[in-house]
Amino acid sequence: MQQLPPDETIRAALQKSHARLHRQHEIVVEYGVTSLKSTDLDALLTQACAAVAKGMQTRFAKVLMPIPESDEFLLSHGVGWDKSDIGRARVGGDVASPAGYAIATYRPVLSNHLGQEFRFRTPELLKKYGIERAINVPIRGILGPFGVLEADSGDGDDFIESDLVFLEGISNVISMAVERLSESTNTPPPNPYSESMLNASPDCVKILTANGEIEFMNDAGMCLMHIGDLAQVRGLSWSQLWPDESRALVQNAVGKVANGESARFEAYCPTAKAEPKWWDVTLAPILGLDGSVDKLIAVSRDITERHRHEAELLSLIEAQNSRQTTTDLHMEEIHHRVKNSLHLVNTLLLLQANLTPDEAVRLQLQTAAERVVTIASVHERLYQTAGTQDVRALDYLAALLSDLGKALADRKIILDADSFILPPERMAPLGLVISELITNALKYGKGTITVSVKGAQDHALITVTDEGDGFPESYPKPSGTGLGMRLIKSYSGYGGSAITVDRHEKNSTIHVRFKL
Repeated sequence: MQQLPPDETIRAALQKSHARLHRQHEIVVEYGVTSLKSTDLDALLTQACAAVAKGMQTRFAKVLMPIPESDEFLLSHGVGWDKSDIGRARVGGDVASPAGYAIATYRPVLSNHLGQEFRFRTPELLKKYGIERAINVPIRGILGPFGVLEADSGDGDDFIESDLVFLEGISNVISMAVERLSESTNTPPPNPYSESMLNASPDCVKILTANGEIEFMNDAGMCLMHIGDLAQVRGLSWSQLWPDESRALVQNAVGKVANGESARFEAYCPTAKAEPKWWDVTLAPILGLDGSVDKLIAVSRDITERHRHEAELLSLIEAQNSRQTTTDLHMEEIHHRVKNSLHLVNTLLLLQANLTPDEAVRLQLQTAAERVVTIASVHERLYQTAGTQDVRALDYLAALLSDLGKALADRKIILDADSFILPPERMAPLGLVISELITNALKYGKGTITVSVKGAQDHALITVTDEGDGFPESYPKPSGTGLGMRLIKSYSGYGGSAITVDRHEKNSTIHVRFKL
């Protein structure tokens, strides 16, 4: 598999992170809408566990409920656990357990290394399932703690800070549902989106009329937007709070949701104090008793910090690309100067040939001058980049070996190469490796040299054979500096494991694996 460049690797990681955040945000909103339509708390708690498992991409999630007059929790609801454990398994509820600490401090607890954890003991239940990572988030009740929402994993990537926000979002929805379902069932509340429920959310939550006017904004939203009193914005069109560059996007989303659909977008909107902020917004309809759209709910999550990090990363990528471009220009200048120097040597040799009275010497100087010109063409061939286009290895190597044959020897060089595609950044390394192997065959071997290059998924197998009697046992460490072998190891991409001397063949044969 071809390795991605550093900037593409960063972009891929960003896309993966964004996808995870978007998926989690959507799951919280979907679960919140579901909770408002349900009157079965047990079903809601099981659905909460399923939502957590989906959002965290893990098999295990559970709700732990305090057991009255006991220092333990009961695994009351969950997914991934054996049915025999749900409703029966217990874990410690004291501060030495992650769940107990979360309840005692009313703060989330994240641990990616339970087996090495010194703050808490690992519950036997988690050991039984091979759990290595866990997040525990308290669930608020009406008069006290309701329980703990927990995500667990025995494999995969570490949990991250944004996962805490996701679990807290699900926990807040559970708290709202507990409050709503605890109210009298004989007199249903006039508005299922009660102010206390909406104020429990850490995001900016607005209730809008069907045509997009603000009716309500929760406490967290007014704090985030630096709005001192709801009266400042009540009755205003929500789109008026957005700057000109974002207003059309907001109006289109409101129109779409007013027709019964859902909408999602990211946009820039400063606060009332002109503090710059970016928002991830989910907009959904609230249906009336007749099934028509009665109101709209907009949930805006502050993603300013994430947006700032993205901008910094993109800036770093651009700086890296700029440095790479500068380096490439320097390399092109160096290669140009080498080529010019070789042509200068050619000119000096021809001048010397014209001045010598000895015919034999003149012939030798002219031959040397021709060799220098050919070497210059080999150099140019090795360091050509072919722009941004991939090339066929067969075409590139055929031209290169033709130049090498003219420049280095009168011996015959035969090429047997597959027609696989060669990335431009691997052209020069492949040419250099093969040049070193041919030079080695010219120095130590004899007769015809055969070069075989066969593609094998993510690498090529290079085989160079001549008509010599094979390599000595000490090879590949022949007398001399061994610079050629070091270059081959470096350019191959596989280090010392790249080179294999075939001692089963009667003629000199060497194999090199080359990473594409």
